Amino acid sequence: MQELQIEWNGRTVTVDGKIPTDTDRFVESLADEIWNYSGYTITSGYAASLFGHTGPCEEVEFTLPLICLDRFYSMIEGLFEAGFSVMSPGDGLAWYRLFRSGAGVRIARNEEFFPNVHIRANPLQSDQYAYLKRLKIMVNGKRFFAAPLELLIPFILMPGDRGTPEQAAYLYTTCKEEINEIDLRNWMDHLGVDQKLLPV
Repeated sequence: MQELQIEWNGRTVTVDGKIPTDTDRFVESLADEIWNYSGYTITSGYAASLFGHTGPCEEVEFTLPLICLDRFYSMIEGLFEAGFSVMSPGDGLAWYRLFRSGAGVRIARNEEFFPNVHIRANPLQSDQYAYLKRLKIMVNGKRFFAAPLELLIPFILMPGDRGTPEQAAYLYTTCKEEINEIDLRNWMDHLGVDQKLLPV
């Protein structure tokens, strides 16, 4: 079995030797479709799996810049044509309102519930920072974008369903040398996340 290798070059991370899962393949195909209409950043614990975490992942979240209604409709139409469906109730306009409010909509493969991805706009300062400073992660030659770890880890540790403490701990310990500890703790304070949640 090939050993997992992680190499950093600024905000570009190269991960080789990761065995892809069904969720990885789903996220990759959805990300490729969304990229035709908008940039995105992964703002949930799923990002830990890109770095080799092997635990279960039930929540995948993409945060997108706010796009206009017409472009949103085009993106949804493109997703439908590619075999995806919207799990959220309502129709196009209702979905757009959920998207732009930050509540978001869920996307899955047709007639399947899992895996799914929660996509939403980025109305908050922290979400906008996550997008502007996102990491480019190359996993076995496939491209993904994720929030900087200094912000991603607090996102995961916030109350809610963005991820698990195990995912946050994995990212913190695996990538500790690349994390700006001051920025990390500043973001934890800004988001109201208890710093005692970080592993020692």
